[in-house]
Amino acid sequence: MSFVEGDGRAVPLDDGSFDVVVFHTTLCHIPEPELALAEAFRLLKPGGWLAAFDGDYVTVSVAHSPHDPLQACADAASENLIHDPWLARRLPVLVRDAGFADVGLRGHSYVEAPSSAGYLLAVLDRGADQLVTSGRITAHLAVALKAEARRRSDAGEFYGHINYVSVTARR
Repeated sequence: MSFVEGDGRAVPLDDGSFDVVVFHTTLCHIPEPELALAEAFRLLKPGGWLAAFDGDYVTVSVAHSPHDPLQACADAASENLIHDPWLARRLPVLVRDAGFADVGLRGHSYVEAPSSAGYLLAVLDRGADQLVTSGRITAHLAVALKAEARRRSDAGEFYGHINYVSVTARR
């Protein structure tokens, strides 16, 4: 196995070099993901497979009520970590437009309950830090929001949810 570091929109490898190309929660972070999909098409052998899995990040929810302050942390994380939080909704069209055929789409629900809270607690931490960096809240409030998320988890009250989609297609 070997690794090549580079930009997924301009890969320095030969046409038709691969049987499979996988994008796992990456396309939402890339400006102009259609260029990365075009590169995937170019890199695949005829009949090769594309597999893409990405989040529908506008569905991230940790709120217990309409004005739950923890949701502001989740939203800030998405705003600052994700280039295109709506990408999942356009992914099948982008894949088809890149030249792929036999495009299949499946939805996946990711839920974190108190016993499994971890990933979303980290997301909330990053969001709280981003709210401080942007001047929207104080560092003291960020500490309190992080503590509230952990309190909910420890008390068995935490709930978090994100929708994901997977797309498979053939070159």
